[in-house]
Amino acid sequence: MITNLRQLDLNLLLVFDALMQEQNLSRAAVRLHLSQSTVSNALARLRKQLGEPLFQRTARGMLPTPQAQVLYGPVREALHVLRTGLAPQAEIDSNSELTFRVSMNDYAQAVFLPVALTRLQALAPRLVLSVQSDDADTLVKRLRTGELDLAIDYLHFDDELRYEPLREEALVVVASAEHPDIQRQLTLAQYKEASHVSVHPRAGRGSPLEIVLGSARVQRKVKLLVPHYLAIPAVVSQSRLLGTIPKALAEHCAAQYDLQVFPLPMDLAPIQVSLIWHRQQDASVGLQWLRRQLQAAADI
Repeated sequence: MITNLRQLDLNLLLVFDALMQEQNLSRAAVRLHLSQSTVSNALARLRKQLGEPLFQRTARGMLPTPQAQVLYGPVREALHVLRTGLAPQAEIDSNSELTFRVSMNDYAQAVFLPVALTRLQALAPRLVLSVQSDDADTLVKRLRTGELDLAIDYLHFDDELRYEPLREEALVVVASAEHPDIQRQLTLAQYKEASHVSVHPRAGRGSPLEIVLGSARVQRKVKLLVPHYLAIPAVVSQSRLLGTIPKALAEHCAAQYDLQVFPLPMDLAPIQVSLIWHRQQDASVGLQWLRRQLQAAADI
């Protein structure tokens, strides 16, 4: 293994990065705009310089060795820092092809994304927004390595990330319009006695409701767990279950699913939703522009 960086051709790390992402020699060559033989020769040189095989040829492609997996995180992070630091820091050209990768949950995709996208496309017609899942277990890593540019989330993950308040989400309770026991009002006793549908915990931290209910020492009888908020209105409309969801989502779905909407029958603070990015991206002009536009869209 190399102990002196002067012994290593740093250009070879770009080849390593492409092979780790594609795990296929031909696709890596296409990604790098190089011939397959050039990529193969570069891999041979990298193997020699590092003294590691890095990949094994299999019927499914190039399988990274355990050592390659260990190297990949630091190499990807280093390349991301270099790309960010060396990129021109002038004001963005709104007519250029801009691509941003943003993590948000299903509710934000249904309610906030259409408004945000309308604003973004009006300002930058060639913009491409790649919306990805809000996997809490991998979010910090994806922001650190540059696989994600930004996240919209309510959780606090790590001090290496930056947080900027985006909006506050009030929570409300939805019930079927035909619910036999709940009509026109919802008391705390009814809320505690009823059966509920909720979302699965994320990274062992619970949903925003569990977080605030835990502080208020209010327990629910959860009879159904679903992976996404968007499933809750449909389930509630066809059952006696109650669902507690963001107010904007309830307003979005109430007429479609014939729902009753009630305020929470206890005094709880709204959920704080933030824009989240890695501190390495503080100086990114493109990301600063994106954050400004998302803040403006949240105010609409």
